[in-house]
Amino acid sequence: MARGEFTDIPFAREMLEHLKPQLPSTEGLPSGGLRSYTPFFEARYKSVSRILIEQGAKQILELAAGFSSRGMEWSRRADFQDGVYVETDLPDMIENKRSIVTAILGSIPANLNLCCASVLNRSELEHACSSFQKARVAVTTEGLLRYLTFPEKEQLAANVAAILRQFGGTWITPDIHLRQWMKERTGTRLHQRLANDLGRDVEPNYFDDLAHARSFFERCGFTVEERPLMEGIEVGTLADASADMLKQLEERRTFVLRV
Repeated sequence: MARGEFTDIPFAREMLEHLKPQLPSTEGLPSGGLRSYTPFFEARYKSVSRILIEQGAKQILELAAGFSSRGMEWSRRADFQDGVYVETDLPDMIENKRSIVTAILGSIPANLNLCCASVLNRSELEHACSSFQKARVAVTTEGLLRYLTFPEKEQLAANVAAILRQFGGTWITPDIHLRQWMKERTGTRLHQRLANDLGRDVEPNYFDDLAHARSFFERCGFTVEERPLMEGIEVGTLADASADMLKQLEERRTFVLRV
């Protein structure tokens, strides 16, 4: 909702229009909640896309893609017509995504593959990679890690590391959520609603600080390159970013991980 209403992310508005009949109620969200979080969603999306462009990525694997519109965007890029974009998610989400992409684009582009795969199931992820050539792959996760426990994060990291050892490339993720940011930005009511929807509290899933996040990925066998989330993003292009939100965005990092 936030991306579709308030950002210039390609295809986000079209996706929102398609989804409106099935969207949940926003009752219980704090006043202005959707709009106040929009700059974070927008910066996160643009940070990942900028690094993909910088790398000249031709094989992209987006894990737990959900309602991301990047696959549709990249399938139409003139410089990606010889590339392959693979989105993975659970079966119900992939079925929904096929309907969305077909409604917006008319059909599923030949260079966009929508694959059923759990991020915790290595064999399913290996099957999702079957359309890739033996060349480097850019793996992305955007908005996933805070929903995974640390043992689940370790399983995901092991699965991504196996992919990168096979193909080469990087794992790009802005999912470096710190506990202090959660407490500053998330009210008690919203936090409880999230816990109720998920069936578990996500607070234990947050990193203590950036050093904790770095050491976690290093223990999982990655070298870590920290990039400012706001690198290359003009503040004026973000929708209605408050001073407090901009301060947090300046502190946030996107990790580029290699094995």
